[in-house]
Amino acid sequence: MQDAVQIEALLRRFYANQGKLRGYVFSATRDYHATEDILQEVAIVVAKKASTYDTGRPALPWFMGIARNQIQRFYRSKGREAGHVSFELLEDFLPLFSSFDNEQISDRQVALKGCVEKLPAKQRRIMQLRYVEELDCSQISKTIGNSIQGIYALLKRMKTGLRKCVEFQLQQSEAQ
Repeated sequence: MQDAVQIEALLRRFYANQGKLRGYVFSATRDYHATEDILQEVAIVVAKKASTYDTGRPALPWFMGIARNQIQRFYRSKGREAGHVSFELLEDFLPLFSSFDNEQISDRQVALKGCVEKLPAKQRRIMQLRYVEELDCSQISKTIGNSIQGIYALLKRMKTGLRKCVEFQLQQSEAQ
């Protein structure tokens, strides 16, 4: 009986975080149906592995790890690798996924794409190196010729700027 109580409590936490997880998965797959399928698989794994969950730790990172594995399984089943998916970048933007329904995710994706396209070429190149090619800041520093600290600072400013740009774009589209 204790297992059933633990499973139910963990699934309640899962569903409380489902908006964030949906945004995370959708950003990786860009496919509504795949996102829903992956979320169902995550819920199944959560229920199956509830007894292994350490209740002293936050649940969201555990759910995200399961989601990451399911996303990678999704790409393998299609005969592809999830190499173009930067899980680190998605995790950086996780706070933006807090209360999304499916329509908002696509609006946010469109806004983010537009904001990235507005970046200067050098900044887009740095984002490409960091989040697509997954180079670390020291490798980017050598490639671009800036200091490591400069790369860290630029990435932080870009993330903040992109977050603000996306929010502004969404507010503008709501006003229309």
